[in-house]
Amino acid sequence: MEENYISGPARWFGLFSKLLSLFGFFLLGSFLGQFLGLVAVVLIMEFPSTNVAEFQKLILDFMANPEKYHGAFKGMMALQWFVSLFTFVGGSWAYLRFIEKRSLYELSPIDAPSWRIFSWAIISLLVSIPMMEYIIQWNQSIVLPAGYEEVEAWMRSSEDNMARLTKLLLHFETPLDFMTAIAVIAGMAAIGEELFFRGVLQNLFERYLGNVHVAVWLSAAIFSFIHFQFYGFLPRMLLGAFFGYLYIWFRNIWLPILAHFFNNAWTLALSYLHQEKLIDLDPEQVGDMIPWWSAAVSLLFLIYYIRLMYQQREEL
Repeated sequence: MEENYISGPARWFGLFSKLLSLFGFFLLGSFLGQFLGLVAVVLIMEFPSTNVAEFQKLILDFMANPEKYHGAFKGMMALQWFVSLFTFVGGSWAYLRFIEKRSLYELSPIDAPSWRIFSWAIISLLVSIPMMEYIIQWNQSIVLPAGYEEVEAWMRSSEDNMARLTKLLLHFETPLDFMTAIAVIAGMAAIGEELFFRGVLQNLFERYLGNVHVAVWLSAAIFSFIHFQFYGFLPRMLLGAFFGYLYIWFRNIWLPILAHFFNNAWTLALSYLHQEKLIDLDPEQVGDMIPWWSAAVSLLFLIYYIRLMYQQREEL
């Protein structure tokens, strides 16, 4: 970091005030994104003209059960685009511009690393797939202790709702649908979430807490929590930590952005190829076929490539 760590009692007040400001811009961006996204939904879906009360019910029903509506894919993609753009990209820009008096360009104080680092980051994601799928299956099998039945029911309900939305967003009727998903789910999500969670939030924790590891894991935990898919919390947190260390080691926000983009685009591509019957592998059933030894071998390869990147960082 080009800034010194902040110490003393003032750091807690400073951290709290900065987080409060960031959260405020997050909420404002979310409101604007959802408003403009819903405007786009109305224009795309061409809902029938009716009175205000019925129209509101129609919108709420669409948000709760989009799979019931023809053309819902385009409407939900538009909504996702605006929400990501204003919540994460806009929120990050506004916070840096008005609170820290900085620009997004300052999130990359060091030039982009060599192509080898990008390659090793991508290979790390590929070799980690068996391990991550194994962890996903374990995470989904977790049962909360007695007394938390209502919490578990809420978590299951949230998971089911997100699974329905994911199924809708991964159903591609045309190649254009696939390219739209690449732009929104892979492109905009990667840019927005990495700017917000690694570029801004992780930097804040690092600067005020003075410990890069705490900063990485705390921002990764928040990154995973905010997706509200609790039975995928652990693997998503590990993924966020991987992106966080890429940023810590090389201080260029484009490295975690491109790694995040590849991770999402890879999943989209497998889903598209399976739907087109070009491959037999169903991405949703991969985890059921992962033995423990495959996950262990995957972990060893992951450690090897992470070590390569860390050694390259030491040379830099």
